[in-house]
Amino acid sequence: MQAVREKIDKAEVLSSSVRDRSNGVLPFVNMSSDPKQEYLSDGISEELLNVLAQYQNLRVAARTSSFQFKGENEDIVKIAEQLKVAHVLEGSVRKSGTRLRMTAQLIKASDGYHLWSETYDREFDGVFAIQDEIAAAIGDALEAELGLGKDAVDDPQPMVIAAANTQAYDAFLQGRRLIHQRGRESLEDAVRHLERSQRLDAIYAPAHAQLAIVTILLLDSGGTYGDLSMTEVNRRATPHINLAFELAPELPEAHAARGLMTIHTGDWQQAVSDTRMALDSNPSYTDAMNWQRIALGELGR
Repeated sequence: MQAVREKIDKAEVLSSSVRDRSNGVLPFVNMSSDPKQEYLSDGISEELLNVLAQYQNLRVAARTSSFQFKGENEDIVKIAEQLKVAHVLEGSVRKSGTRLRMTAQLIKASDGYHLWSETYDREFDGVFAIQDEIAAAIGDALEAELGLGKDAVDDPQPMVIAAANTQAYDAFLQGRRLIHQRGRESLEDAVRHLERSQRLDAIYAPAHAQLAIVTILLLDSGGTYGDLSMTEVNRRATPHINLAFELAPELPEAHAARGLMTIHTGDWQQAVSDTRMALDSNPSYTDAMNWQRIALGELGR
């Protein structure tokens, strides 16, 4: 079997992923004096991206595309032009002890005016509710202006999957950020954080899915980062994939994890099917785009 190359140049994939989008999200900037808290603002940004992507007819620029502007003091209108989006959501996060302050504002790129803004000052254990409120407010604002949002009034409101406690969520965010960094050391650290997340909340589906993904990325192959055999990867990752599906059958990361697994077992059709399911739920999921491209390439498509 031809070696699978997970480490491809993602620039080509991302250049097409941001065309004809109608909304964008800039990272929520960390306002804390502690740079070690940056994972929190990055994680909250990504959670909001994932929730907003669930709205029907609302196209959201990919995480990697949006995050390139983190910390940049560039004009919002120019950023929107580069992302090819009509609206930009930006914000900030400040955590002090158990208190969390988040600000968010939705900006219309054509004139730079605010459509909506809000500040939330609460205990950290209210972080899930804050994210849901922000996503709902953005959906309402765009629904009012553009007729975007849910296709039917009885459609469920897209929501963040809440962990049982903020310690589990905190460990999950740290683990996922390390996965994005790739590299063996970062991935092995990610395993430790995600295992801690599971110890704190054994039924948190996103942590199970991400632990499966990082385990597969630690495979010993030409395109991955570790020294695990396929047998060991299968033994460790499969139970987490199965549990993620049991807990959250529509979770994009669960489909992506199974798609990545089947890439490495050579079941290209299943990989295409799973990554397509992941992208149906989250069209901005760039890893799923990447893995689907690999599977389609192996099928000569």
